[in-house]
Amino acid sequence: MEIRQLKYFVAVVDAGSLSRAAREVHVAQSALSKQMSALEADLGAQLFHRSNSGIRVNDAGKLFYEYAQGLLKHLQDARAALSSEPGALTGSIVVALPQSVASTVALPLIQAVARTYPKVELHLNEELTGNLVDQLVRGRVDIALFTPIGLPPQVSFSPLLEEDFYLIHRADDRHAPPPGEVTLAEAVARPLVFPSRAHSHSTRACVDQALERLHLPPAQVAMEVNSVHILKSAVEAGIGPSIMPLNLALREVAEGRLVAHAIEPREVFRTLGICVCEALPGSNLRSAIANLIAQVVRDMSRSGEWPATRLLPET
Repeated sequence: MEIRQLKYFVAVVDAGSLSRAAREVHVAQSALSKQMSALEADLGAQLFHRSNSGIRVNDAGKLFYEYAQGLLKHLQDARAALSSEPGALTGSIVVALPQSVASTVALPLIQAVARTYPKVELHLNEELTGNLVDQLVRGRVDIALFTPIGLPPQVSFSPLLEEDFYLIHRADDRHAPPPGEVTLAEAVARPLVFPSRAHSHSTRACVDQALERLHLPPAQVAMEVNSVHILKSAVEAGIGPSIMPLNLALREVAEGRLVAHAIEPREVFRTLGICVCEALPGSNLRSAIANLIAQVVRDMSRSGEWPATRLLPET
């Protein structure tokens, strides 16, 4: 397998046809077709459906496409590291944040990277949690700020903090509990607006685990919504309450549109930390950005910018 074959393959998939890809990579269409056939022979798998109407990627090709992009990215990063000045960090890095974290951490992290490592090209992805781990394993993402729930063995987890969950409901909810703290049983007394189980590693799964620990029945669900923004809108519209980290509803609570109740005892929380895939090559850049993420998270927790959190001991 040759590096140029990987580049050609990605170009064919992105272009959607051999003719367009051939023009983009400046090779004859017949030569490009031969390179794709050679790549398939080397892999022992067909990557395309071929017909009189053209060529299109099949399921095996879609899978290999993810790995090919990851391999080309690592090669690009290696070249950037070798060509940079001694001690200077350069190259590109992809950091993924789940939706329930991005609104809190994204901007401070962007500012910290720009200030500390101005030559580093940061790609920040806001991901549904069901997609995040898969992209991490395939090399499309270098670092994720995530929970340890459901991680495969090749992904390491370095814990940073615990974040408490709150019962959230609309301000004029006639069936809401009185002001103050509530128990978990009281918080799940009515059907909730929740993310679906497929995308719930950072929120719903934490609630499910807490209910199981306390031997309480599973929460009833009024509606499943996989967008944080739409979920809060559904709560505000009276579809039902929700349980989520306080940081997600700070603005709405401050504006008096939603009300938040702490859940006592502190049984509903999530642990967040740095996730990297140890099966993929590491780099000084990945280590430096991971350390910077940890610093940003700790600073935000200590200053109160990230409320209802507890820092965990550094390891």
